Amino acid sequence: MKKILLYLLLSTHSLQAFSDNLSDSNKLFDWAEKNYSQYFNPPKGGTFKVESYWVRYYKSTDVYIGTLGEEVYILGDIFNGLKHVGRISDFIDLSDNKTITDHHLKIVGSDAFVIQTKAALELLKNQSPRAFKKVQQYISIFEQAKYSHMWSDEVPPRYAVDEMASFKSVKWYAGTMAHEATHSELYQAYKAKNGLPVPDDIWRSADAETYCIEYQIDVMKEINAAKYDIQFLNDELNGNNCDIDGSC
Repeated sequence: MKKILLYLLLSTHSLQAFSDNLSDSNKLFDWAEKNYSQYFNPPKGGTFKVESYWVRYYKSTDVYIGTLGEEVYILGDIFNGLKHVGRISDFIDLSDNKTITDHHLKIVGSDAFVIQTKAALELLKNQSPRAFKKVQQYISIFEQAKYSHMWSDEVPPRYAVDEMASFKSVKWYAGTMAHEATHSELYQAYKAKNGLPVPDDIWRSADAETYCIEYQIDVMKEINAAKYDIQFLNDELNGNNCDIDGSC
């Protein structure tokens, strides 16, 4: 049945020239997960491309959400099959989006976010070249978001960055880049050696989080970050980090 429904999703419209609206689609999917978690869960799954569609699949409810250009579709038995539910702009505000490329990396967000991201990348390039190379290799997209998450399982990998991570300070933001690039590195290294699927405990377990924080601390020291920020990270290693204990 599910294969039939997916075929309907792909064949409802004639294929269009593909529009690169991945960023808008991801924002919509994130919004749907937050506001309609009874359907779209578990959250934080990867976005993948099927023909000209961007799609996310939710195993616990066995449903899909997808976009074709600006059009939005949901698919699943609980929706009685395939439904067209509107356009992306019907659900989220896209007015302040801006996309630029810097150091071969895509940056998507407001003017202020773009400026802050470019400054953090330049800081890493000048003061921690090893971290900068890791960021270039394992993160392809920096996207302004309401909450932070490293989408290592997407192609290409995307770092969704919230206000706290990006605007606390340029040095703090640079440190988070190094941290999230390390999560992505763990994912990609396992994938390259063993193929898919990549177990969660390889790249986003408590041990993986500890490993990434330790690397982040090393980079923060290299870029002469504030002592209280480095101490904060050390405190996290002592058990005060929600990501380590798995509570968030």
